[in-house]
Amino acid sequence: MNVQLSLFPEESGQAFSISSNQKPKTTRKSTSTKFPKETKTTQPAAKKRSKPYIWVTWLSGLMAQEKQCQFTAWSLANYQFPKIPSNFDSSAHDKMVIQQKMQHQAQKSAVYVEDDNSFTIHGKTCDIGGKPDIVVNDFGQIIIEDCKSGKQKIAHKYQVLIYMLLFPLSPKGKLLCQGQTPAGRLVYPDEIVEIPPLDVDRKFKDFFLQTVAIISGSTPPPQAPSHWECRYCNVPAAYCAARIELGADTGKHDLF
Repeated sequence: MNVQLSLFPEESGQAFSISSNQKPKTTRKSTSTKFPKETKTTQPAAKKRSKPYIWVTWLSGLMAQEKQCQFTAWSLANYQFPKIPSNFDSSAHDKMVIQQKMQHQAQKSAVYVEDDNSFTIHGKTCDIGGKPDIVVNDFGQIIIEDCKSGKQKIAHKYQVLIYMLLFPLSPKGKLLCQGQTPAGRLVYPDEIVEIPPLDVDRKFKDFFLQTVAIISGSTPPPQAPSHWECRYCNVPAAYCAARIELGADTGKHDLF
């Protein structure tokens, strides 16, 4: 079953633009861009990047407005933090990727998977990296696929659209795409979402560039802490005074 997702937030009744003038629901002014130095009693200090580096999924979540804290993406783009251990189980996703690969191979299509598709596009103000799950050369038609084992999200479509925009600029993309915008495809457990090349239009590109400018800028954007985003945020509390720690609002009370 093939379906089309509504891309832009305005089409689903949400605000469209993400800009430095837009105020998130909960904002706190960034206190400082100077992060604390490493000491014997604290975790390793954040390392300032020589040039902002942005991962595609940091952009897609903000563009879909499924994430509100621009400060998180800005911090990750401008500083390297020690990785936080994750218990995320990728087995369902990995199985889907293998199944898609086998299906394409059975149809005699050339197929490239994950690390084969990894790219970093170098720009004047920042570098952007990504890794599409699958790139298929279906007898001359290039299709970028991403497998999602969970529910559908608008951020997924933004993610694939960014791949469609940037992958042709990579060495492998130049060879495969020959200057043409590839098609996109989201693979869910129960349906397929097709994304035509025409969706990589001027409106999308402008929105993409606007979001990149915020994340790669020299001035940190506002913090927008929430339990949900802070719970999965890789920016430690030592570097974000607005971070909400789990259990912070479960104090004693006599209300109920």
